[in-house]
Amino acid sequence: MFSQPTRYRKNLSRSYRILSFIFSTFLVCSLLSVPYLQYTYTVKPGDTVSSIARYFFISESSILDWNDGIDPNGLMIGQRLKMYYPEGYIYIVQKGDTLSGIAHRFFTDLFSLSLANDLSMDEIIHPGDIIFVPKSIIGKFFNRDGRILWPIYGVISSPFGWRIHPITKKKQFHRGIDIAAPIGTPIFAPMDGVVTFAGNMGGYGLTVEISSGSFKFRFGHLSKIDVYIGQKVKQGEIIGRVGSTGRSTGPHLHFEVHYLNKVRDPLAFLPPTPFKFATSNSKAGAGGN
Repeated sequence: MFSQPTRYRKNLSRSYRILSFIFSTFLVCSLLSVPYLQYTYTVKPGDTVSSIARYFFISESSILDWNDGIDPNGLMIGQRLKMYYPEGYIYIVQKGDTLSGIAHRFFTDLFSLSLANDLSMDEIIHPGDIIFVPKSIIGKFFNRDGRILWPIYGVISSPFGWRIHPITKKKQFHRGIDIAAPIGTPIFAPMDGVVTFAGNMGGYGLTVEISSGSFKFRFGHLSKIDVYIGQKVKQGEIIGRVGSTGRSTGPHLHFEVHYLNKVRDPLAFLPPTPFKFATSNSKAGAGGN
């Protein structure tokens, strides 16, 4: 066991190394006029996603978002992880995207997003272009007037309640709402909570469930999961990306709310928003659950 002075020196040395790294990386970004730097971290004995996140003062979800397919409960010694400075998220431009639309999906403003990428606010972007979204600018425009946050910015393509199933064409009760958005759109935690499920769930495809006191939330049809079972998440923290996995007709989020162990209409808890219901002939995605 370390003595108090030894532990103090160890913590001071760690803090000095991290501050030196941050300063040098900031300096390189400034000199090269680039919005971010990608670097590699090599997993050491005893490392976990949680310990690496604490070491670099970043979110566990960021590490999982940056590194597709890693097992958060089984990092291997010598495994190389992609890391970014400053902390933020990569968004790959989809057909029809605009900078303004991408800013909306990250609940931020066009000026901040353009500045972060050294682009003009009226810049024309193309499918496949990479946009970097610093974590520091995300969530500026979360609407906090309701009991929970909207998990994504999109268009409601299928409401809660009885409907004609988009795949079977039979009348069936829809236990949540479907919010259509491009693949890769970030999904945010509507409340503080603990992840109770993260994986494949049949027709829901890649799914995350979060328990938050009297609430339980289900997020279905993801393209990427950025959390693991047992992880504590904060309201507004990224938990995954929109996809079209499972029984789905297109990219969207199936958002389900359970309150006091009963499934409820999410709109009863969400704040007022500018989102509008898609028209009946909309080609926006809808889920099979």
